[in-house]
Amino acid sequence: MATTKPQHVNPQQVKQFLVDARKKAVAARKNLNIDEETAHQTAYEAILKASLALMLSHGQRPRVQLGHHVAIMLFAQKHLDPALAPAFDLFDRMRRKRNIAFYDIAVISEVEAEEAVRAAEDYLKVVAADIQTRIP
Repeated sequence: MATTKPQHVNPQQVKQFLVDARKKAVAARKNLNIDEETAHQTAYEAILKASLALMLSHGQRPRVQLGHHVAIMLFAQKHLDPALAPAFDLFDRMRRKRNIAFYDIAVISEVEAEEAVRAAEDYLKVVAADIQTRIP
């Protein structure tokens, strides 16, 4: 079964997802001094929202099914510069750590939280620039 399905490109929807992703990144940065787990999770959500904006800008959306977060990130990795592969490895580790922290017990260190927030901020710039080539 396909993990994505076609959707008409709606520039307003794409832009709103980017706005939402930026808000998540700001919230993640602000949470660094309050709660590392929240900062880490919110940074992951910023990355996911930005990746969804990228997918929507290509006229695709994920099918709602188990593993749709992975499908979104694989789509983004396929459509962005291959040099970002190490960032996508980090994003996958963030996803797994987030799941463990949510469903079990995991400690998110200050270093991990800061790395996640910085990665989200950098990634949003890359995604926004890529989207702007299709949606000015």
